[in-house]
Amino acid sequence: MNPIFSRPLKALFAIMMLALLAGCGSSSTVSPFQPTRVVGLGDGYNDVNATVREGSSTDTVVQQMAAYFGQSNVVSYASSGQKIADLASQITTATNAGGFSSGDLVVITVGTHDVISGTNLTQAKSDLVAAVQSILTAGAKHVLIMPVLEVSLTPWGRSASFDANATNTFNDGILGAMGTAFGGQSHNTVIYANASNLTVTFRTVTSTALAVAPFTDTGYGGTDPACGSSSVVNTAWTGCLVGSAPASYTTMLFADGIHLTPAGNRWAAGFLYNATAAGWR
Repeated sequence: MNPIFSRPLKALFAIMMLALLAGCGSSSTVSPFQPTRVVGLGDGYNDVNATVREGSSTDTVVQQMAAYFGQSNVVSYASSGQKIADLASQITTATNAGGFSSGDLVVITVGTHDVISGTNLTQAKSDLVAAVQSILTAGAKHVLIMPVLEVSLTPWGRSASFDANATNTFNDGILGAMGTAFGGQSHNTVIYANASNLTVTFRTVTSTALAVAPFTDTGYGGTDPACGSSSVVNTAWTGCLVGSAPASYTTMLFADGIHLTPAGNRWAAGFLYNATAAGWR
């Protein structure tokens, strides 16, 4: 008589051990993703012209993402003022320039101007799913999407008394669409960085009367953006040269009424990079 296991329990234990060993073999170790190139698509957050143009290698979100991954091979087809519907033409341009590969990290910053102009949410969701699918079909396996920062709390949004619910409604809709289209896959190809705390922290630092570190202009008490308070929100914006910005621009969040300074873009990219930790590294 076996004092520990009955025969049925022995059989069950053997099955459990086989399953455990199958899942723990040395060949099952997954190497962290290391991109061979970082590609930017979308709007001004990935456009080197839509900020204080200091000419560093990390002025934009996509450039800083490349730096975080230790990758100097970075290209961006983004342009300020672009909407989700414009991604198709950017993808075509990228395809004509050599296309996408499995080593690419594709960073998409888009949706701000859809929120501003009131793009139909159903259409926006459909267009973004189609754009991401075309990137995956073309060979990329890692797509990172930045959620829209709260438009009503930007300098432009405050001056325009912009709808305080529009951004959240848009982001929630996009999150649902991404989950339906790309969620539940064995290989996590698409990260929509809604859980990165970027949007929550952005609301925090722009909702107080006093500036919140590390920035000196986030308080809504009246500091003008680095390139001035005006912002042409629905067309291409070319930012400003360093000589036209105050010396304190390096500690400022906003370049204009909508776009971020290089310091702001680097700050946002930090949240996006953290969002890749669970899935890709």
